[in-house]
Amino acid sequence: METPKRYHPALVTLHWLVVIVMLSAGLLSESGGDSPVNIHMRLGFILFVLMVIRVIVRFSTKRPAPLDAGNSFFNKIGELTHLGLYLATFFILGLGGLIAYNRNLFAYMADNTVQITRAGFLGDIHHLGFILAIGLVTLHVGAALYHQFDIKDNILARMWYGK
Repeated sequence: METPKRYHPALVTLHWLVVIVMLSAGLLSESGGDSPVNIHMRLGFILFVLMVIRVIVRFSTKRPAPLDAGNSFFNKIGELTHLGLYLATFFILGLGGLIAYNRNLFAYMADNTVQITRAGFLGDIHHLGFILAIGLVTLHVGAALYHQFDIKDNILARMWYGK
């Protein structure tokens, strides 16, 4: 069977949904000021579900062959960045779930009159994980733009719909 030139449409959809939900959760975080913590939590839960489905789809569908950046160091950085994005995302989500449990936020979502506590150290680590994810996303986007406009291998078409 032939190696596909693009990712499976389900994986493309999940990729872009994860981008939207992760960005929204980051922008609507409690530390952002006015937005309710339960919106951030709900987005985190949605992100967790999407990521679990994404991992399942990723390993159950055929993927395009890895692209060559023309440099073995860049190729290795690309592999590590993708792995890092998955690990950082699940790390952030795991900490978020632990914070929600410790702060009684599940009860808060059901009844906004329940008193919540500060996230403390776990919240700080959760935030640092988000900063790490932002760094990895920046590296990921920068590499995609490098491939698209410098190497000109049309990498962006791989993570979009088409034949």
